[in-house]
Formats: sequence, structure tokens, C-alpha cells
Amino acid sequence: MRPSNRRGTRYTPDLTSLLDVLFIIVFLALIRAAATSQQLAAQAAPAPPTPVVAPPVITPDVAALRARALANVKADLDGRSALVVRVSAAGTVEAIEADATRRALDVPLLEHSSDPDAALAYLGDRSAELRVCRIVAVHLGLPDLTKHLVIIAPTVALADLPRALHRGLHDDLLRCLADQRGLATIVDPASLATEPAP
Repeated sequence: MRPSNRRGTRYTPDLTSLLDVLFIIVFLALIRAAATSQQLAAQAAPAPPTPVVAPPVITPDVAALRARALANVKADLDGRSALVVRVSAAGTVEAIEADATRRALDVPLLEHSSDPDAALAYLGDRSAELRVCRIVAVHLGLPDLTKHLVIIAPTVALADLPRALHRGLHDDLLRCLADQRGLATIVDPASLATEPAP
């Protein structure tokens, strides 16, 4: 800056700031060009091949054991009579079907919960008498379900059941074996609609 004269202050233009701005613009252009060239190189590079995973090698003796185990499971299931338990979307056992007879019921599986995070609670968690397989054994007058396959058949898709009912029915699959010595399974009606007819 020059000293001012008496008439007023006078400033001379400073080229330093103009050069700084020009340098920044050129620098940004170079960075952008480098990034664009890297992106183009990455797009042009072929994707790495996916590794081929070979299936595990099964020895003949393991294959024979597996076949025998599956035959044993099938024979055990074939030797059990089917008991169908109809469960409503509202969480009640509506009926038990055995030997072409249907026994209508109205046994609740859910209750309102005092827990603010869960509106409903599964009754079988509170009492073994209110689990699906125990309800079946009591209403059919059976000491246990050793010779039976309990098929739990909800009236709506599993995804549409209340969360407490969905979880409770799945827990009852294991509890059926432990409590009543029976095998149980759940058949989702949504899977029946998608399976082709035999």
C-alpha cells in the first residue's frame, strides 16, 4: 500500500489475490481430472472372477449312513398318526383333527400382557398346561404323544400371526418333544398355496 496523498486514500490493485484464486481453480481442475480418470479406469477394469466353491466330498460310508438315517426318520414319521391342530389368527386352538374326526375347541393361546413393549403374551410360556401339545394330549385323553405327529396348521400365513403367537408356536415344537414325547411341525398355509399339486 502506498502512502496516501492529501486528497484521499488511494489503493493500488494487488495481483497476489488474483493469482491465489487462479491457482485454486487450476488445482481443483487437476484433482477433478484425476478423480474422473480413476473412475473410468475402475469401470473399464474387469470384475474379479467369483471363486468356484466345490461341493464337499462325501465319502461312500458317510453317504450310506446319511441314507440310513433318513430312512430311519421316514420310518419313524410313517409310524406316527397325524393330529392336526387348527390355530386361528386371533391365537386360539379352534379344532383338533384326528382319524377323520374333528373336535371343535376354543382354547386361547394368547393373553394381554402388562409389559408395555409387548401387547400380547403366549400362555404356554407361563404354564405347560397351555402349550399346544399338552392341549392335544388332554383333549384326546392321551398320556403322551409318542405315536403321534402333531401338525400345527394356522389359518393365516405365519408372517401374519401376532409376534407372540408366532414365537410361542415355534417354541412349542421343541417343548412338544420334551414335555409330551411327540413330534410337532408347523405347516404355513402360504407354503401350501405355492406348492404344485402332485
